[in-house]
Amino acid sequence: MKTDMKAKLRRHEMCIGTHVSLNEAVVTEMMGYLPYDYLWIDMEHSVINTERLLGQLIAARASGINAIVRIPANDPILAKPVLDAGADGIIFPMIRGYDDAARAMEACMYPPRGVRGYGPWRAYRFGTINGADYRATVDDTLLRFIQIEEMGAIRELDKILTIDAIDAFIFGPNDLSGSMGKLGQTNDPEVRAVIDEAIAKINAAGKVAGVSLGLADEKAMRSWYDRGVRMLSSGYDVKYIMAGQHARGLPSGGQIRWKRSPASPLITPACCPAYTYRAATGRGMGA
Repeated sequence: MKTDMKAKLRRHEMCIGTHVSLNEAVVTEMMGYLPYDYLWIDMEHSVINTERLLGQLIAARASGINAIVRIPANDPILAKPVLDAGADGIIFPMIRGYDDAARAMEACMYPPRGVRGYGPWRAYRFGTINGADYRATVDDTLLRFIQIEEMGAIRELDKILTIDAIDAFIFGPNDLSGSMGKLGQTNDPEVRAVIDEAIAKINAAGKVAGVSLGLADEKAMRSWYDRGVRMLSSGYDVKYIMAGQHARGLPSGGQIRWKRSPASPLITPACCPAYTYRAATGRGMGA
């Protein structure tokens, strides 16, 4: 059953999701059956385009999970087809200040509150939902998020927090550290202090702080929870596939020399039982 994320976030209950970057709807469907609150479908750092996105949204609906789409940039033209295709939520990346945040929210709402053009073909289920009913309820159901990844947004956070339409403020620690001249140094004391101060402001305003991470273990997730985060996106499909292969003994780095099995003239990966390979360390690994 699909999580009512609006309600959970308003109660400041933890929502946990994971990222989708592969251009395969069946992977999205598989991940949708796992006990997440949402899938973060990434159009910013992947080759998922608008045409292929439709399959992702159909797959997410089939598995009964919230489909939240991060568009490539804060642009109403990019937001419009995602919203019309029926995404449950939308994420605007690289917000640089109040004007950026206000522009993002306007892209999500119809006049007079916003500038969204009307044409929700799939969002109102091809006309099976009355258009007037859809327009009357969409602002209450659509999940709207911005990413805090620039120091400009940090400096104008107090003003951004006055925008009621934002459901959560999601930190991108890597890009935020980069805007501080410390790219990738997410545990740097100065970077941590900036994030912690911003989280405190968000929580004090009665809003929700979120974060987007790579693969995070339970300890890391607990740490972010203790820091005040209530929307946590961790891991993504590519990482899960590679982690599974590493668990079979594939080294995380270095050159791999493939070794042909005597039983076959072909050389194939270790996932096939007939073959073996040897890492550069010289350690043999059977399938």
